[in-house]
Amino acid sequence: MRAAHNAGFDRVVFEFGPSTVGTYGLPPWSLAVATEFVGTSGRQVPVDGNAFLSVRLSNASTVDPTTGKQTFTQTDLRPGLPLVREVKLIDDFERVTAWGLGLERLACAKVSQLAGPVRLVVDLPTPP
Repeated sequence: MRAAHNAGFDRVVFEFGPSTVGTYGLPPWSLAVATEFVGTSGRQVPVDGNAFLSVRLSNASTVDPTTGKQTFTQTDLRPGLPLVREVKLIDDFERVTAWGLGLERLACAKVSQLAGPVRLVVDLPTPP
């Protein structure tokens, strides 16, 4: 996961490596406006921002299912961008990950799916 500012938009990228379970490719995903983030434990997870988006990825995990070892450790990013304040892992349970995007203000996201490597790209418009 990474985030950067480009002329006219902030970009958040979720990149996926080969998996030891199932076929390699973009996992099923959804993006939705959120008002709060709650983990499977029932505890609220704070994310910095005035508006929020939730990204849910099925059949994806930060843990290798065969070894139980953490394979991805950057679970909280404060990129200091014009629109994106924070990108935070909300939950990783039973191969479903939920990420919270904390924004300065709500923006209509443009989502792209890219290959080589496999990526889910979320572009959020900012003033030029």
